[in-house]
Amino acid sequence: MEGLRRIPARARIGLRPIGGRAPVAAALLGLQVNWPLALLAVLATLVVIVLLVPMLRGPKERDAPPATGHRERRRSPVTGRREAREALALVGEALAATHNPRALMPVVLNVITEATGARGGRLLHDGEEVGWVGDVDSDGHAVEFDLSAGDETAAMTLVLNPPDGGFSDETMKLAEWLSSQAAIALENARLHDIVQFQAITDELTGLVNRRRFLDALRSEITRGQRLGGPLSVVLADLDGFKLVNDRFGHHAGDEVLIAFADLLRAHGRDMDVAARLGGEEFAILLPETGLNGARAVADRLRGSLAGLRIPLGVGEKVSVTASFGVAELGESQSVDGLLRAADSALYRAKEHGKNRVELAGQDAA
Repeated sequence: MEGLRRIPARARIGLRPIGGRAPVAAALLGLQVNWPLALLAVLATLVVIVLLVPMLRGPKERDAPPATGHRERRRSPVTGRREAREALALVGEALAATHNPRALMPVVLNVITEATGARGGRLLHDGEEVGWVGDVDSDGHAVEFDLSAGDETAAMTLVLNPPDGGFSDETMKLAEWLSSQAAIALENARLHDIVQFQAITDELTGLVNRRRFLDALRSEITRGQRLGGPLSVVLADLDGFKLVNDRFGHHAGDEVLIAFADLLRAHGRDMDVAARLGGEEFAILLPETGLNGARAVADRLRGSLAGLRIPLGVGEKVSVTASFGVAELGESQSVDGLLRAADSALYRAKEHGKNRVELAGQDAA
């Protein structure tokens, strides 16, 4: 961070991707930030800052005599602590207004940095900087606060650069309280994110599930009706999958499903959506792709799978094949109509010998 020009905390804020799920995966799954709630969180935070900052001024500034020459009456410690707790409760509510960790990070940085009067602050995730605000040039007096809420797999640390003269004991105590509130909010957001991810993901393969696939298909059809452009769907079904389970067991069948899912990911683009619909049935949503392009994708997948030797973990390897049905969205065609067309083509592929690609005919479309 050397060489950065020192400017006020409000003037510079940055975020970097958190290690773990890549942005491509997040886009694939269609996870969306609830921007109205995030905006509500920021607005609530600004209100909280207005309440907090007067309590966090140093003793000299807070207790300075007024211009009339009469000393201002000090606030009693009990009242100050009660108001601090109320402010902290408001901070907790502000942080709870969004369940998206990315939306929470700038809230956490701004609240604690502004409230403590720090020159700048940074967020570290497993030691890697993922966000910063204000002056983050280290001068050897930075103070660290643990925001991981005891979760060792997702260590989050807040690093504050104190103002000239350092933090007072009162400010340090309040910073610790705010950090504990932030840790709880970030942990709740992380858990919420996991639940959301599990709700739209097939647990075995990591592909999206049927529900998410249908949602994505509806969205793409709506977008296509507005903006135009082709849209195709590929349905795939593993050939003779029951024989693998019967001969080698269900664990071996799981290995085959995972291997095919890996192929779908390897052959897909960022915009494509690969899904496990259930059992040995899979689907691929191909935006901006016509029938011929979708057929080429399906044929590459067919060839790659047929040439693959899948280790089963019991000293055995197995080769499997799959059949594919391809359909392009027709004018005024519904979700059900498109899937029926692709399913009809898949049925013909099975009927005509398996390990092949069939296209939906114009009558099917």
